Amino acid sequence: KQLSVLMLVLFVGMVFSQMTSLPMKHHFLERDHPLHNHFLHRRGSTAMEDFQMGGNIYPVGIYWISVGLGTPVQSLLAAVDSGSSDLIVPSPTCEGCHLQNTGSFDVSASSTVSEIRCTNSTLRCRFPCSGQCEFKDSYQTCDLTDPQAVCSVSGGLYTDVYTQGDFSSTVVFGLIESQTANFQQFYVIDGVIGFAFNGGSSWNGVVPFQRLVDEGQVADQFAMCMQPSAGGVLTLGGVDPNLYTGDFQYTPLQRYIGQYILYVLNATDISVGSTSIGLPAIDYERYGTMGGCVLDSGTNTILLPSQIYTAFESTFNAYWSSACAAGTAPEGVCNEALLKGQCYSYTTAERESFPDINMTFSNVTLTMTGTDYIVANSTDSNAQYCMGVLNTGAGGNFIVGDVLMQNYYVLFDRENKQIGWATPQIDNCIGLDEPIYYWN
Repeated sequence: KQLSVLMLVLFVGMVFSQMTSLPMKHHFLERDHPLHNHFLHRRGSTAMEDFQMGGNIYPVGIYWISVGLGTPVQSLLAAVDSGSSDLIVPSPTCEGCHLQNTGSFDVSASSTVSEIRCTNSTLRCRFPCSGQCEFKDSYQTCDLTDPQAVCSVSGGLYTDVYTQGDFSSTVVFGLIESQTANFQQFYVIDGVIGFAFNGGSSWNGVVPFQRLVDEGQVADQFAMCMQPSAGGVLTLGGVDPNLYTGDFQYTPLQRYIGQYILYVLNATDISVGSTSIGLPAIDYERYGTMGGCVLDSGTNTILLPSQIYTAFESTFNAYWSSACAAGTAPEGVCNEALLKGQCYSYTTAERESFPDINMTFSNVTLTMTGTDYIVANSTDSNAQYCMGVLNTGAGGNFIVGDVLMQNYYVLFDRENKQIGWATPQIDNCIGLDEPIYYWN
């Protein structure tokens, strides 16, 4: 048995940012590599474009795309994060960054970069501010050896040309000059590109995707499909009909303190098999994050605060009571070791024996099977399997991540303030399954 905490959350403000430590080499991609394949579709005056994502649910725990900054373009690998709003990349002189494994952005090599000064009238600079406008972001559960440790990144703010395929715009980004060495999120990925609303920006900036929308280059929608172990596809500017079948089901987004900040859903029920965990709908609002459940592509698991997790745990254990009495339940279930973080060498049949977990948001019920949330902790043949529904403690965050999202082509319909869920055409959701990180 192996005790392993496998969670990655990229989340604005109070952040869970944790992943397994994975030694990987940083490679350079040629222009003819499949990463650069994208498909451009015109929709009137705007366009829709597909981008291949790399990554997996485990062991990397995130999905990423190649983003371009500067003139000439410097390309880096950035996590696709619907749980934050800013673009952050490392400097070549960053203290504490893992530059032996990752790329960086060289300000001196770009002819279009501009430093943002404290005298600017729109952005929120770190206080006190003297000279250049600076930022500092802090995160928790980013260190596997100490989940309560705080990890931080800080640096200066700049503007430069952001390029994504055939789209480009001048955006504000943060250049990481200092990073706590325990920040495992950035062990193998260069940075993060946030896709939430402007209200989630730590420096009161405009989200890069929102810049493309404001300039009329794309419609205010993006979508994604995910392969659990082989990347996926990110669609900017709408939906690609080749990536889903049937109709979308829609769940409305919720405001927080009068504005849209993150993609917050109105959770109303969770069930294990056919049995509800028994909480009234108001409890999901009372104990949730920002009054509900945050949909976050930068999180690879389901995170429940203890007030919700306790009811889930009780219902999950009750489901197995007969099998435990008969001695036929999978290892680690009856003594609750699986729920406490222990991992096991389950067979496919054993994983398939776990009950469905259903999550209801407004009028839409979404399902995870046992093979979705009992997840491998590596990609090799002797991988062990761990629980993908985790307890964040009293007052912790309520977040739905990739173990659920992988079952759907998910539309972030910002224009109509709703999330769409459709059945993915998984054979067309062709991502990257190579440990490759950026190109020149």
